[in-house]
Amino acid sequence: MKTDNLRSGTARRLVIHLSPVRLSLLVLIALAFSACTPTGYTPPVGVPTQPVAEVESSEPAISISPTSGSAGVYVQITGENWPVSSLVLIALRDERGRSGILAASTADAAGTISTGFLYPISPRWLAAGTHTVLAYTSDGRNEATALFQTGEGTAATGTATAEAAVTTTAQEAETATPTVTHTVTPTPSATATITPLPTPTPLIITDWRGDYWNNPTQSGPPTLTRNDLVLFFNWGEGRADSSLGVDHFSARWQRTLNFDAGIYRFNIEVDDGFRLYIDNVLILDEWEDGAARTYTVDVPLSTGLHTIQVDYFERTGVALMRFWWERNESFSGWKGEYFGNRELQGNPALVRDDPQIDFNWGEGGPAANLPTDHFSARWQRRVTFEAGTYSFFVRLDDGARVFLDSQLILDSWEDGGDRTVSVDVNLPSGQRALVVEYYESSGLARVGFWWQLVPTPTPTPTDTATPTATVAAEPPATPTVSPPPADTATPTPTVAPVPVETETPTPTPTDTAAPAPTETPTPTDTSEPPPPDEQEPPATPGAEEEEEPTATPTATEESQSG
Repeated sequence: MKTDNLRSGTARRLVIHLSPVRLSLLVLIALAFSACTPTGYTPPVGVPTQPVAEVESSEPAISISPTSGSAGVYVQITGENWPVSSLVLIALRDERGRSGILAASTADAAGTISTGFLYPISPRWLAAGTHTVLAYTSDGRNEATALFQTGEGTAATGTATAEAAVTTTAQEAETATPTVTHTVTPTPSATATITPLPTPTPLIITDWRGDYWNNPTQSGPPTLTRNDLVLFFNWGEGRADSSLGVDHFSARWQRTLNFDAGIYRFNIEVDDGFRLYIDNVLILDEWEDGAARTYTVDVPLSTGLHTIQVDYFERTGVALMRFWWERNESFSGWKGEYFGNRELQGNPALVRDDPQIDFNWGEGGPAANLPTDHFSARWQRRVTFEAGTYSFFVRLDDGARVFLDSQLILDSWEDGGDRTVSVDVNLPSGQRALVVEYYESSGLARVGFWWQLVPTPTPTPTDTATPTATVAAEPPATPTVSPPPADTATPTPTVAPVPVETETPTPTPTDTAAPAPTETPTPTDTSEPPPPDEQEPPATPGAEEEEEPTATPTATEESQSG
């Protein structure tokens, strides 16, 4: 019992000693300890934390540096997750649409790209605000964007974001313990990192922007960027610039110009390869080695701004690149309009001057910017015809039809293999409008068009002018002269010596001048029209021989083809 009492007394004394002063001290210690480990505790930089879930995406992406600036700033672009070997084009985009192509890069085996461009001098893209840098594959299946800031105060964009980060961390520190604020104060030194924006010598582009690479594939950032007044270069076996090699270099020229509505003929003289884009559409693709050669293409343009881009590479030997255009007001042959569909719908993808309609594309197509199947074409021309009956022919695979003065005269608008169709039309003399329409469905593609004058039958067998022909014909005259003159001389004694003299020129029409009418029996020999008469008329259809009426069908030999 005593023991119990002693224990209970000790417990009382302990309780008395813990309260009230010591108990309050324990509470203060506990609060101080809890304050050192707040619920919002952020471990130091070196302490591993639970990693933020960073979603690994296979979607293409780009990053730009710097993220702000003005005209002339070189914007470096890197990207990842792009389809291998795909051509990635760079442009700016706003609510009005895309700009012209500013740069391009081909994705390597790892799907990465690297290129850049000088920020353009244009009120549209220099307006204060955020502009979208767009990267997209040439087939339009993939794209990625990044934001670029322009306007007043853009040079401080980087510092502004850094200071904002500092203030937020300081505020968090104050909520925990005031002592942490001292570790954050040195961070404003980040302002020094933004000073050298790459604008040492802003390049002003007033004509063609020319980017040059020291490789033939336009890979990486350009070695040289300059303003080119015209694209009319013949470097021969020399250098395009001292910073470039003699061989194995490439270039890209871009320019946006205002055009009036019309058809324009673009010409390129090149050695080695080139590509021509208009408004980001590939018009001509001759990206291959080759000696000096010239290409032309007619392109219809609407009124307004159009962006032209010419890509070029030089392999070895002579380096040549000349590019120019003119408005095409007339066509010397057929005006050929080509469409990227089989219904002749919309604006033509290509317009050109075709000397004739005679094409066998096989399994190919008319041009690089047209499909090999499911395309169509229309040819127009005015032709002067002489009066007569004409046969019009079309060789085709698949469908075609022909209009003459807006009237359908031949219709084979249906799928089908290689075949030839024709129609005969009687025409008065004069100028006629011809239109040939054609479409290709699939497989082989060919079309040809031509015409010829149908020979008109003439009444040559009747020969109503036989008396005049027999006078000039040799056969009836030769038998009368060939017999011995002794037989014909028998009547001469009865006649004066004068008839003897007139008898000698009997093969010629001078017999009629003889005073003696007794010699008129000579036509009795000509009364025999044997086969010799039939040999003359059909054999000589010369257009100039107007002597005989039978020679009138000279026009039958005229034939023309498209």
